[in-house]
Amino acid sequence: MTSQPSSAVNIASAEQRLDWMGSPAGPASARRWQRGYARRLVVTDLAVITGVLTVVHLLALPEAPVVTTAVLGVLWIAALSVSRSRDWRHIGADVTEYRRVLVATLTSFGLLFTALVALDLAVAREHLIWSLPIGTIAVLMARWLWRRMLHAQWRRGKWTHRAVVVGNPRKVRHVVSAVRGSRTVTGTTVTAIHEVQGDHTVADVETRERVVAQIVDVVTRSAADLVLLTETDLFSAQGVRELGWALDALDVNLVVVPSITETAGSRITSNMVAGVPLLHVAYPRLTGTARLTKRTFDVVFSALALLMLAPLLITIAIWVRLDSPGPVLFRQERVGINHSRFSMLKFRSMVVDAEEHLSLLEERSEGNGVLFKMRRDPRVTRIGAVLRRLSLDELPQFYNVLRGEMSVVGPRPPLPREVEAYDDHTHRRLLVKPGITGLWQVAGRSDLSWEESVRLDLYYVENWTLLGDIQIVLRTARAVFGGAGAY
Repeated sequence: MTSQPSSAVNIASAEQRLDWMGSPAGPASARRWQRGYARRLVVTDLAVITGVLTVVHLLALPEAPVVTTAVLGVLWIAALSVSRSRDWRHIGADVTEYRRVLVATLTSFGLLFTALVALDLAVAREHLIWSLPIGTIAVLMARWLWRRMLHAQWRRGKWTHRAVVVGNPRKVRHVVSAVRGSRTVTGTTVTAIHEVQGDHTVADVETRERVVAQIVDVVTRSAADLVLLTETDLFSAQGVRELGWALDALDVNLVVVPSITETAGSRITSNMVAGVPLLHVAYPRLTGTARLTKRTFDVVFSALALLMLAPLLITIAIWVRLDSPGPVLFRQERVGINHSRFSMLKFRSMVVDAEEHLSLLEERSEGNGVLFKMRRDPRVTRIGAVLRRLSLDELPQFYNVLRGEMSVVGPRPPLPREVEAYDDHTHRRLLVKPGITGLWQVAGRSDLSWEESVRLDLYYVENWTLLGDIQIVLRTARAVFGGAGAY
């Protein structure tokens, strides 16, 4: 059987093919910076652990046996290596590195504590009580500082993984978009795409060899060190193995991208059955304990926010009242969880009769086709422009959170006329309470397209976690002070 046409698009310039030291980019260069970074982590871990244990020993417990300190240090360093806390797949990208550091630390301390209990060395036990919290914080802080440095290199286009994305055109475009959007937090740059069209699942040796050869050629020409395979259905199992063998000969890593790209890792578990990898996807359930946890977070956070921000709220209220005639607060009907209606509060940032002028301005909208937005809306007051840029006009919504109508984090609260235009799947945004902030807020705010806003809201609904809410709150502060997309 003859294969269908395949297309390869190289999107790397000649300048991009040089790594941070000016040597040719490629697998050897990637291995070089990865090994160099890992060595730096080893030296840093050794220095931090030795320093902490020495200080604790000399200042807190000088009478403790020196051998205890030495054994703990050796166990700790060994555990960090055995746990693969410096694996290139996780450095700088997610919480796995930090989790492995914690597991290694607790394991080494646990083993030594067990031995000390068995030997009845009471003084040495106190050494662990002091060393564990101080050492853990010190090692994690050192890893965080190295990660900051690594992210700075990624922003400069250095120390990155160079990837070729392989698969059918639709999935390739999606993966390329995702990788480009997260380049500064994953360290991956797409250097080329290879679109494979047609069905290569047949047992056709000639076709399979041709496709593998095409991919290898693109990888070689683009000096890549990583291949992202977006669809294994394009190949037989033998084809995937042969591609892996060919890439292994080039020292290039192969990563298979599953189709469930909008599902959080916390909902996915995997196991092997007769050599076949199975991915189990849990359905999202914001009920029971999860709902209680989210509500508790909302109440505590909003109550503290209103209490701590009371002087600022009073000051803003005075500014709004003096700046232009009209009420301090603006009330607008919004759609909440399960299509319920509520009155959302904001500090008034427009003239009193702003809604009456909306029809005259709709043709000048700079929004995303569904939401009305204008960078220089003539209805906005002087103080309103400042409030909007810093999102201070939204602070009264913490009262909506206390009333149970909104959440601190959630999808953007829609207007009734927007909900009337929803298609079937977009209504899933209303399965949770709307939020003061959310993924849409930290990912671009008003600069996002409607489709992207919906995608982010649906991702949040499907993959809620308390840790995710906390991360969004922290990222919101940076987005607000940056002012991007706020108008």
